[in-house]
Amino acid sequence: MSGLVCLGQTFVGNIFIAVSTTLPELAVSISAMRLGAIDMAVGNLFGSNLFNVSVLAIDDLFYTRGPLLEYVSPNQLTCALSAMTMTGIAVVGLTYRATRKAMFFAWDSVGILALYVLAVFVLYMMR
Repeated sequence: MSGLVCLGQTFVGNIFIAVSTTLPELAVSISAMRLGAIDMAVGNLFGSNLFNVSVLAIDDLFYTRGPLLEYVSPNQLTCALSAMTMTGIAVVGLTYRATRKAMFFAWDSVGILALYVLAVFVLYMMR
């Protein structure tokens, strides 16, 4: 068996999509942070997420075989729920400012990273 088949289509597809859609935002966010425009970096990330969701809504309008999400693998639910939860954690982190950080990171950053690792692990196990 090849390595790709062992990993599973949902796992590999989500990792490749995540990497390919994140690299441009990462470049812009790093540049914005170097300029000291933290608001621009955060806005870039939230704007990218909003754009990706709106693309799905537009695709659903033009998909003629029924609701678009009816034809999606149930494994994608893991990705959708983790993405919504990570976005929620980020929004709460923006509104609630922690006074101290644990090991150079705020609680929201640690939570998002932990949730991401958990979601990747669950996707791997669902192969």
